[in-house]
Amino acid sequence: MDPARVDTDQTTPTPAADLSRREVAVRLGGGALAALLLASTRRPASAVQEASPAATGATGVTSQAMGGGQPEAAPGLELTLRRITLAPGGRIPAHSHPGALVIFVEAGTWGYTALGGTAVLTRAGAAGTPTAGTPAAGEAMPVGTEVILTAGDWLFVEDPEDDVRNAGEDDVVLSIAGLTRVGEAFTSFFAP
Repeated sequence: MDPARVDTDQTTPTPAADLSRREVAVRLGGGALAALLLASTRRPASAVQEASPAATGATGVTSQAMGGGQPEAAPGLELTLRRITLAPGGRIPAHSHPGALVIFVEAGTWGYTALGGTAVLTRAGAAGTPTAGTPAAGEAMPVGTEVILTAGDWLFVEDPEDDVRNAGEDDVVLSIAGLTRVGEAFTSFFAP
C-alpha cells in the first residue's frame, strides 16, 4: 500500500493567524530540501491529505527565501532561490517537490536518500588533485540508499521524493534553486 501524501505550508509549528503570506512562503521552502530522486513512484491525488505541520515530523529546519519570480520563458512555472539550514540532528522525513531543483551544499555533512523522481549527484573537485576546483561528472543517485554529501557537492533533481538529515555535528546549509509549478505546495510530506 502506498503511503498517503500530506501537504503542508510550513515545517515548524506556528499558528496560521501569526503568519503573513510571505512568511508562509518562506517556511514552505523549509521542506525544500530536501528535495530529490530516481525512479518516480507517484502517489495518487486521492491520497493527498491536509495535516498540521507538527504531523510532518520535520525537525531542526529553518528556511530563508532569497528571491523568485515567474519567467516568461516558462509559463506556469516559478523560479525561486532558498537557503535551508538543518541543525545538528535536524531531519526532513519522506516528502516530495513539484518540478526541478538544484541543491548546492554550502556547509556541513548532509545525508540524502532518494525515494523517487530523478536525481543526479555532482561531487565538488577535491583540493590537491589534478582537477582541483573542477567538479566530477554527474552520477545517478541510487534509490533507497543514503548518500553523504559535503560542501561543494550538488544535486539536480526532477519531481524529487526524498528523506534528508543532518549527518554531521555542524549545521548543514543548502542553497536551493527551484523551477516549480505555480500554485502547488513546494513541499508535500508523506503520511507515516
